[in-house]
Amino acid sequence: MKAALVFLLATGAEGASLRSKTQSQALAAESQALQHKIQSYADSLKPGVTHDFLKTLRLCAPCTKYERYGEPNDGGYVMCSDGLEKGIVGAYSYGINGFDGWGMVVADKYHIPLNEYDCTNLKAPVVCKGCDVHFHGECLLNYKGNAKASSEEFEQSQPEGVGDSLSFGDERSNNQERFAFKTLTQMFKESGQAKAKDRSLLLKIDVEAAEWKIFAEEPVENMKKFREIVVEYHWLHEVENHKLYLQAVKKIEQAGFSVSHMHGNNYGGAMQEYGKYSIPDVIEVAYIQTPKDGCAADIPYNIPDLDMPNRKEMPEMPDAVLPAKL
Repeated sequence: MKAALVFLLATGAEGASLRSKTQSQALAAESQALQHKIQSYADSLKPGVTHDFLKTLRLCAPCTKYERYGEPNDGGYVMCSDGLEKGIVGAYSYGINGFDGWGMVVADKYHIPLNEYDCTNLKAPVVCKGCDVHFHGECLLNYKGNAKASSEEFEQSQPEGVGDSLSFGDERSNNQERFAFKTLTQMFKESGQAKAKDRSLLLKIDVEAAEWKIFAEEPVENMKKFREIVVEYHWLHEVENHKLYLQAVKKIEQAGFSVSHMHGNNYGGAMQEYGKYSIPDVIEVAYIQTPKDGCAADIPYNIPDLDMPNRKEMPEMPDAVLPAKL
């Protein structure tokens, strides 16, 4: 109380100095209290679903040649190009929404067939000259999912009138769903790549949170067909779903993948805080083969001139801080 009285009565340069000093002390005390609170929470974040989930997202697999594939902002992804010029026979791109810079780059660069999928927007992207591209008005279904139920659920989730604008109209027979859902196994069969060798395909998937259930249920043998996976993970703030998220990323690990690069989507909301750990709510992740000798150290989080904000008018997200050990 006495200190407060002195602070209120102080005037002139001496008073300003006293006020500044008092304010600094107050801020320091507040910061110390906040840090103590954060540390207490961090200490309580013992091995469990959330901790283990965050751990799987740590940077692990080193790369000697990063490249950006696709658009400068939304739609473009940083990948590891090491060895991709050999043995790749096809690419799969999910979540097109009328444009697919990523797919066109890989189709043109590696001269491989590209299969694109989107049942919510039937506008096929402009195809690069000489590229072998096949657009499908279909969405990816989780392995244990029901195609008809997924179609009906998706249609019901759309605002009034949107379903009509997204429908297939006369392009589908009366006994087919307006929004077609198929599993990866079905799509492999229809594309003629059901027997593709392990590590011979590329995958990009941006399907607005459906990725979690898809990865969690997908057979490991299908996942092993891919050499590299680029995925946009959505809504990490949903702690109640972290058990599902952990199942999904563990399946990817079982297929032999680890994180090589991560980039926060600056249109996806605020950073999510878990004690001393933090991560953007929406992230783009590039998976490559897990190093035989275990995770590497000092993998760069940011790749200059390659990482770009999804929304160029907004600042980039801070780096993630993730657990390295249990």
